[in-house]
Amino acid sequence: MFKLVKTKFALAVYKNILCCFMLLAIKFTPAFAQHTYIPYGSLSNHILDRLEIKSGELPGAFYHSTTKSYRRKAIAEYIDSFQVNKISLSDRDYFNMDYLMNDNFEWSKNETSASKRILLKHFYKRKAAMYNVQENDFNLVVNPVLYYQVSSDKWNGNNALINNRGIEIRGNITNRIGFYTQISDEILKPNSWVGDYFNRDTTLLYVNFYKNYSTYFGYFLSNAYVTASVNKYMDFQFGHFKNFIGDGFRTFILSDQHPEYLSLRLNTRIWKMNYTNIWSELRGFPPGGHWDRNFQQRHYMATHHLSLNVSKNFNIGLFETILFQRDSGYTNTGFDLNYLNPIIFYKSVENGLNSTDKAIIGINYKYNFLKHFSLYGQIVFSEFILKNLIEANGWWGNKWATQIGLKYIDAFGLNNFDLQGELNICRPFMYTSFNAQQTNSNFKQFMAHPLGANFYETVGIIRYQPSKRITLTCKLILAKYGNDTNGSNWGKDIRLSYYSKTSADYGNFIGQGVVTNLVFGELLATYMPKHNLFFDFRFGYRKTNSVLPVFNSNSSYFTLGIRLNITQRFYDF
Repeated sequence: MFKLVKTKFALAVYKNILCCFMLLAIKFTPAFAQHTYIPYGSLSNHILDRLEIKSGELPGAFYHSTTKSYRRKAIAEYIDSFQVNKISLSDRDYFNMDYLMNDNFEWSKNETSASKRILLKHFYKRKAAMYNVQENDFNLVVNPVLYYQVSSDKWNGNNALINNRGIEIRGNITNRIGFYTQISDEILKPNSWVGDYFNRDTTLLYVNFYKNYSTYFGYFLSNAYVTASVNKYMDFQFGHFKNFIGDGFRTFILSDQHPEYLSLRLNTRIWKMNYTNIWSELRGFPPGGHWDRNFQQRHYMATHHLSLNVSKNFNIGLFETILFQRDSGYTNTGFDLNYLNPIIFYKSVENGLNSTDKAIIGINYKYNFLKHFSLYGQIVFSEFILKNLIEANGWWGNKWATQIGLKYIDAFGLNNFDLQGELNICRPFMYTSFNAQQTNSNFKQFMAHPLGANFYETVGIIRYQPSKRITLTCKLILAKYGNDTNGSNWGKDIRLSYYSKTSADYGNFIGQGVVTNLVFGELLATYMPKHNLFFDFRFGYRKTNSVLPVFNSNSSYFTLGIRLNITQRFYDF
């Protein structure tokens, strides 16, 4: 009974805090316009990366690009104020900037997206909106969502397929409250390795609960939130969405290759700093993926990230994440209110509570130079003892991951020819806890790197835009990791308790276990005939080679797809 009362009390306080933010936003900030965010993985992300590097200056007055929650209003203001006369831009760069202004027309002063032909007088008055309303106290954008993709790769005798239909709605009310929702119904016939992933873990990337119809899966996808400003410098977002923190192709902090989750995000922008707080509820997963009303396995995450522009082209970030699930008896009793403190060092809270919550800390950095290059990386610790780290004795509890990468835009003097190389290294047992129920995962899907832990990975990407509406992308991923088999735990699966580890306390190394090598290559051509309408053509190859034949696989595929107002889906692991 006491645990039930405590749970209700925690939820009540959590809701009251949200209500207070809403009331403050409505009462005290009538002058600060509200906004929505561009989805991570959209065409806008790479365009903004290019402009940032070419300008030689970080866009800190508008947004911090390490935190991939770009406000549409900030993007529009950045493009409107961009000093085009100070750098060399190609015709494709100007086209891309027009795309950004059109895509965020509600906020841009220079957008020219009014359509010359108006369908039935009320539709597609703007290139980026099937239907829109713009009044002094109300803004509304409504768009259809379509994603249809067929692939020659087979699982269970069926060709791979994505069939997604939905709707996207965004807007704001009286410049005080912003809102966004995208909901769609999807049918999936997975690629062969995605199907194997399902057979092993009974979960599907990007998906929460699903229905398994033997030859395909059916489910809903949804992303919805509201936004409001506390004052000129602070705003918050509440709803179901994902976060990406990092500058690379991968990240060891927070990624987006998993389902949306319930979060409250508070963002503070002032001086050269951007400070982000994220409080989230994550979910476990019932066996078989089917809903069980008695299944209540929840755990929680509190994250804060400070991004500081040390100079006009050098950024450094500090972050900390706490994962917890109350209590020591593994019984869910709600969110611990101690972690609602937005500025305290969470590790000190954990120590003060004498808890066994999971702490993850780290730094990220980025240095743009010569208006062509961006050097970036991360160093993340899940747990370590300095003495063992210095001695390099392979102690299992030294859990760390590191990333270093380089972007080279307009490479070798060729306009819109961009290169990116990245190295990711992750120790065994990274992110693991004694408590398998406070894991760094959502619906059994990893919150950071899709390979989990215990691996080396190199990534190479070539992007080329030969014409305004055509983009070519070539991607090659090479990885070596140690697999687990027959109930063993060599440190790859971060969802397992480290109490079940197979290895000794010392002598652990990256790649221990069943050595497996991964080769993943993909060539993608995308054509955009109209705004946010894309035709995708891709050829890919994936191979795993292991000392145990059960982990061997070999597949190639050819894919044709059409997308409207939705980002691409990638299964590059």
